[in-house]
Amino acid sequence: MKRLVLTFSFFAVCALIFGQQGDGGTPTGLDYFTKTGTEVPRYNFAQPDVEKLRAEDEVNDALKNGPWRFGFNYSTALDIYNAGSWTTKPNGDQVWLMEVSSDRAKTINLTFSNTVIPEGNELYVYNPEQTFILGKFTQNHIYKGELGAELVPGNTVIVEYFVPAKNTNNLGHVEVSRVTHGYRTAEEFQEKALGSSGSCNMNVNCPDGAAYMNQRNSVVMLVSGSSGFCTGALINNTQFDGTPYVLTANHCGSNVTNWIFRFNWQSDNCNNPPSSPPFESLSGAVQRASRQPSDFSLVEITGGLTGGAIPQSHNPYFAGWNNGNAAPSSTIGIHHPSGDIKKISFDDDPAVAVQAMGSSEANSSWSVEWDRNTTTEGGSSGSPLFNQDGLIIGQLWGGNAGCVGTSSSGQDFYGRLYNSWEPSGSSNSGQLKYWLDPTNSGSVSIGGYDPYNSPTDYNASVQTISGQEGKECLSSFTPSVDILNKGVQTITSMSIKYTYNGTSQNINWTGNIASYVTETITLPIFNQIGGNNAIEVEVLSVNGQTDQDIVDNIRSINFYAAPQGVEVALDFYLGCYAAEVSWEIRNDNNDVIYSGSGYGPNSNSSNLVSETMCFTNGCYELILMDAYGDGVEGAAYNSCDYSGSMTLTQTMNNQVLAELLEADANFGSSITYNFCITTASLSVNELENKINVYPNPSKGIFNITMDFEGDKTVTLTSLTGQVIGAYQVKGNQLKIDESDLASGLYMLTISNEKNSVTRKIIVE
Repeated sequence: MKRLVLTFSFFAVCALIFGQQGDGGTPTGLDYFTKTGTEVPRYNFAQPDVEKLRAEDEVNDALKNGPWRFGFNYSTALDIYNAGSWTTKPNGDQVWLMEVSSDRAKTINLTFSNTVIPEGNELYVYNPEQTFILGKFTQNHIYKGELGAELVPGNTVIVEYFVPAKNTNNLGHVEVSRVTHGYRTAEEFQEKALGSSGSCNMNVNCPDGAAYMNQRNSVVMLVSGSSGFCTGALINNTQFDGTPYVLTANHCGSNVTNWIFRFNWQSDNCNNPPSSPPFESLSGAVQRASRQPSDFSLVEITGGLTGGAIPQSHNPYFAGWNNGNAAPSSTIGIHHPSGDIKKISFDDDPAVAVQAMGSSEANSSWSVEWDRNTTTEGGSSGSPLFNQDGLIIGQLWGGNAGCVGTSSSGQDFYGRLYNSWEPSGSSNSGQLKYWLDPTNSGSVSIGGYDPYNSPTDYNASVQTISGQEGKECLSSFTPSVDILNKGVQTITSMSIKYTYNGTSQNINWTGNIASYVTETITLPIFNQIGGNNAIEVEVLSVNGQTDQDIVDNIRSINFYAAPQGVEVALDFYLGCYAAEVSWEIRNDNNDVIYSGSGYGPNSNSSNLVSETMCFTNGCYELILMDAYGDGVEGAAYNSCDYSGSMTLTQTMNNQVLAELLEADANFGSSITYNFCITTASLSVNELENKINVYPNPSKGIFNITMDFEGDKTVTLTSLTGQVIGAYQVKGNQLKIDESDLASGLYMLTISNEKNSVTRKIIVE
């Protein structure tokens, strides 16, 4: 069971399966068009000559001298005046929709030009199923009238432009100037070339990459010219102010106004995931500097920023740099080969300065030969080369490195920062120094910068508290907390304060948590109360030192529980128009104790909401609501062949407490069901009377008798929550022999599937 807050969160994630670009939001136009029978005009583009394109790609990929092409561009000029269809809602809001398709496309992405979005208006791009939604886009995402929209899986996209009633005389302008037919994508993963790179590529989150988590967060994938992939990296400047500079290769393209920058597209671990990981994207940039003899391009992201900064949700890190001439002792590359998820490469030997890639300049490049069976490929172009200290010293120009079976061979060439820094006779637009050293410090190197969490020695971050899920009917459970080491130093000890429903205690934890590793720590048993419960965890100190970043040292959760309660299951089919539907359950004091809303257009494959809840004896109200006023009716409308239904069932005896049949799906704006619970399970007091522990005190050897049916779990813990022994018991007796225990007080918990009882045990 999930409380209200968790329910919102779950379906928000479901609505955006693969990634996020824009400010978030839910388009409503397609559902409205469907219900009112308004036709959405469709504009279809033919499949390009894919065989010819792939033949060209085979030659170009080997050269690595341009973006890795994944799509074919069609130029067009579809706008809100010459295409699509407008409709006006009863409240005066206006919505413009059009459908764009391309035969047999694996993905479609759109480029917008001449676009102006007045305040209050909203632009969306999504697939017809509304399982992949980009937007809402506002003027904040537009640069010089242009916007590059991310790749949408499939061969059809919907473009929706919403204008509130107050803006009917201020439409602005939206124009699709380019439609990109994606033809080079692993079809089983729909939207990207996930898994398309060679088998010798190493995922960035493999153990070899553990020391380079900050550098990983600096690397982004670029969509250039609407149809090609490159790689770049956020790079720091001497003001340490988070100016969103991205360093990439000059050969990745020149018109950067509609470039797309994709953040955090990577596997969580060393394995290739079965489907695409999530990511975040920004669009739009301005060219700051570029140069051909060392093949660099420095751009500044302009679209989708928050107060001029990259949003914290994008996890940005601005990598440090070294512009010196000395050869590094070893190097690391992080990149997106062949448009794949983020990979890492290692050269464990010194790089060599050489003249390569047709440059007119001596020693224009660093030459590397990859070790550990790692490599780069097309799409890696523009990716950063880090020295042994994790500082950028160049960006990928080209080379012949690649996979041979599961091994790598060949060499790569990176344009050197040394050559790009302040070339003789260069203007500001032809050098890096003017932009990356605005203070004129003369620095040869600077460290990286995390605008939201600058690196410190001691920094423990409380991530999540768990253990309460599915335990609402129990009198107690054992919670756990995940703590991430975001500091440089390994954590070997922590003082942790935990608070249960207002009562606090401290524990001293010892162990070993390396930098950017998460540890799960078990807390002492939590005894629930009926109604609202709260758990709070705070890290007080790390390795005996004060934590240097206390912003993320504390976390809390609130949840509802009904110890000794009855489990009730809600199965609610929302129909075709899930976004309109909500529900809540109130107790006899009229308090809302469970609820759900904010469902996406397709919450899951059948628009089914399944919740498991816990109730004590008493009477309640279940209220189903629909914003449109037609219940969960669907079959009566075009493009929908089923209506919704609902059952509320007491699971212990399969008693149906409330039911909505499909035939009665049109309940209007709301419908209320009254139900009562009268069969709550064995109370803790009754259970207490059926348990006997003897002798107590003891020498650590004692017996337990349990006069009730069913399987039991017996757990012996110290006062700090350390589990000394756990025993599964099918009968009614158990003898425990822990004669090696030190003298003191211990906790013994006996539980069945519904309840638990804790006894104090004294060892003499």
